[in-house]
Amino acid sequence: MVMWFHGNVLYPLRASILGQTGVDLFFVLSGFLITTILLQAKPGDWGEMRRFYIRRTLRIFPLYYGFLAVSSLVGAAISIWFWIYLQNFPMAFGAQHLGPPHFWSLAVEEQFYLVWPFLVLFWPRRWLSHAMWAVVALSILLRVLLLRSDVSIFYLTFTRLDGLAAGGLLALYYSRGRLAVFKPLFAAGMAGCFTLLVVGALLSRGSGLAWFQVVKYSAATGTYACLMGLLVVTHGGWAHRFLESKPMRAIGRVSYGLYVFHWVVLGVVIDHMGGYPAWARIAAFLLGTYLVAVGSFYGFEKHFTDLKNRLAPEPKFETV
Repeated sequence: MVMWFHGNVLYPLRASILGQTGVDLFFVLSGFLITTILLQAKPGDWGEMRRFYIRRTLRIFPLYYGFLAVSSLVGAAISIWFWIYLQNFPMAFGAQHLGPPHFWSLAVEEQFYLVWPFLVLFWPRRWLSHAMWAVVALSILLRVLLLRSDVSIFYLTFTRLDGLAAGGLLALYYSRGRLAVFKPLFAAGMAGCFTLLVVGALLSRGSGLAWFQVVKYSAATGTYACLMGLLVVTHGGWAHRFLESKPMRAIGRVSYGLYVFHWVVLGVVIDHMGGYPAWARIAAFLLGTYLVAVGSFYGFEKHFTDLKNRLAPEPKFETV
């Protein structure tokens, strides 16, 4: 979805603006997966904390820092913010920064990793849902408070936490066997939130209407949280068969690389294929990004991901 949004420069389509919400989907999905993993452990389990950080480090750091290192070696200027996962803050406050612009979401994710495990593992479980709902509410409230300021709420961690917390809530209710209770609400909630998102986008016409700046992230979060909830509590069906298919699994396996490298491949296509028809440039962008991501995963990343089960084996996942 993010590739669709950024690839809009190759063949402009107004609908591609919805591709930007792929980041919101990523936050909800990440919150769900990370919280599900952490809830498998007993409260206060420091062993799980160690296991979590080892596995996340081996999955994320090699490609991230490898990309920054290679970029620096070929002459790209990279601000210190990118090396310490704080690049979204100068972006939010309009400060000077140099580096891959789409890496802001990786900074939000990494900052989330620094705090969320402590909340899930050490906050009293009976109050955990209250804490997660509070994060959702505070994130929305902060967007309202910062609306008239010069701060970009798109990049700021504290104004984007509702997506991550919503995913965490899905995982929490799922672990308690209560998620199916909300099944009748998921379809209606998804339709309502998506309608709000589309209508708001049409009414704003890119002008940044104040009310839409507040609600669009919540509308996207609601859309994807309801969709994920529906998928989790509905077993079988065409959606499950599609998502579990070999092509989708293959794409999912290299999705991190797709996100990291697509901006570079897009730049190459723009610089060197300007005279080609749009379909050829789009095909080169998609296929080129996928091939680079596959090469990165099997030629580089997999050496580190294979260490996860040796250094920090994860207990067998238990479903509800």
